[in-house]
Amino acid sequence: MKSSEPKQKKEPGFFDEVIMTFSNNKSMLSSKKIERFIVFNCFLVLTFYYVFINIDEIDARSFIEIIGVWLFYGGYNSFMSLRDKKLSNQNGDEPTQ
Repeated sequence: MKSSEPKQKKEPGFFDEVIMTFSNNKSMLSSKKIERFIVFNCFLVLTFYYVFINIDEIDARSFIEIIGVWLFYGGYNSFMSLRDKKLSNQNGDEPTQ
């Protein structure tokens, strides 16, 4: 016996939302933030790996270079976030958090 009730749509889960961010479908998550999160974590792991492997050979100048690269990356991220907010305000979109 078939029920006459309409089928309810299944709410997409977290994994489905992540997949939808990289497609043309509407998603609640931001693909830019996911990409920045992945790049940040890869950069962090590679930095720790480099320092761990070369800890006996690294001098103060090398640490300064590593810190400089991290400061540059942080400034670049801040600049891109401000640019994105400015562009979304000019287009009349809601700014992303």
